[in-house]
Amino acid sequence: MGDKAAKELPQLVQAVEPYMNAFIQDPSHFYSGINACTLRHLQRHLGGKLDNPASLPNLEGGVIWACLAALERQPDDYWTRASWAELNLLLNPPDQVETAWREAVAVADKDWFALDSSRQQLRILADLGFRPESVSAALAVLEQEMATLEAPWKPRRVFLFSGHMIDAPGRASPRFPADGEAAAARAIAARLDELGMGAEDLAICGGACGGDTLFAEAALERGCQLRLFLQFPEPDFLQASVAFAGETWVDRYYALKDNALTQIRVQPDELGPLPKSLNPYVRNNLWQLYTALAHGPDKVRFVSLWNGEGGSGPGGTQHMVETVKRHAGRVSILDARQLFGT
Repeated sequence: MGDKAAKELPQLVQAVEPYMNAFIQDPSHFYSGINACTLRHLQRHLGGKLDNPASLPNLEGGVIWACLAALERQPDDYWTRASWAELNLLLNPPDQVETAWREAVAVADKDWFALDSSRQQLRILADLGFRPESVSAALAVLEQEMATLEAPWKPRRVFLFSGHMIDAPGRASPRFPADGEAAAARAIAARLDELGMGAEDLAICGGACGGDTLFAEAALERGCQLRLFLQFPEPDFLQASVAFAGETWVDRYYALKDNALTQIRVQPDELGPLPKSLNPYVRNNLWQLYTALAHGPDKVRFVSLWNGEGGSGPGGTQHMVETVKRHAGRVSILDARQLFGT
């Protein structure tokens, strides 16, 4: 692998520059500094020549200062400790490397993703034959810790849904009339069966009355893990998106919530206050989509109950359909006009 990597030296050299520039502009940003330093060491390890060899010790000194300052500010932060451990891997003998990584692991709070991220980087260094004794010492620490943890569940596929709510009483132009519920439920269930939804999959939707609820109920019937993404704190969400359709829909929401396979995620709790420039419904659509895509775009299956028209405000079903088409591509639309004769 080292020979193949050596052929990519020009790309590696180019990759150093953005990190160097970022570190020069803000020397307290040790992430940029440690990345630049690691790439410079790899450049030399793979046989590349440094234009200015004296610049590497200067860079190392700056990164040492930045890391030590960060450790003073946040000694219990994993990424700060991991950066310090990586710097030790570049500069110090294996026993000091092992100590630094043990100190990092001690503050990781059993964060499997964080530990795995570090492990993957170390495996790349191992494949390149870089400082093998030090890399082996670091990997041993991480492997030992991760052996005590349960790897997070990974879904086979991710089913994402967006669809119309049940029409509010007195709606001028019907979109999802209440008497269309049974037809919508059958259509959603049939499409999920066509796509092969099963207990190894993850289902994501918004939790509103109408399409979201029907999709969520169908997903739970098939044994899926379910995540409901709410735009507002639960009481406000229920008033805005569920209660207007009647108490039966409120009861069905709580039945979804009480299922052991369901997790509720509340936008302001997890993403913080809404930026003034962003609509909460648009933000919720993007939050759901990016969560799905994080498992791999090839895993995403998007199903929509849609009449093909724009909604009364931003962030509706049309926005989600168009956004998914740009990012994921696999879109399965159930035509509400055909289902309901609207």
